[in-house]
Amino acid sequence: MKESTRQALDVLSKGINAELAAYIFYKRASEKVNKKEIAELMEKLAFEEKDHYWTLEAEYDSLIRSEKWVTYNDLLRKKGLPEVPEEMAEFHRRRLDTLDNTNDEKTILKIALELEEEARDLYHSQVNKTDDPAAREMYSFLAKVEQGHVVIINKWLEKLK
Repeated sequence: MKESTRQALDVLSKGINAELAAYIFYKRASEKVNKKEIAELMEKLAFEEKDHYWTLEAEYDSLIRSEKWVTYNDLLRKKGLPEVPEEMAEFHRRRLDTLDNTNDEKTILKIALELEEEARDLYHSQVNKTDDPAAREMYSFLAKVEQGHVVIINKWLEKLK
């Protein structure tokens, strides 16, 4: 296996874990907030994180099988998410613990913002680290989507001030 493929698999694995953690967070958060609009936002973000999960899973699988990237257009058509294990990085567990102990929408949105900024930064950091145009396209696409989430969450934080 090429070194560039190994590096891509490592990044995809981190991304997969981040998307799962975000999905769990948003699903739980949607049940905790009192404002209907914010609960709907949390549900929407959970759905989008599920799509990102499937995108990264398919890319990972394709790189393992053929060392080739697939296009994201085909990947976003997949539906569903497997049962999500709670074994995840300590900082994600701490975020979930914080979520479990609050109903404060501002606190929940701030954690959501952290999740989205970390995902955006992960994908953005990889754009210029690869020579593969398909990989660059995938990382750019994911970074832009996560940045869109950052913008939406920041707008809600402004509304709550």
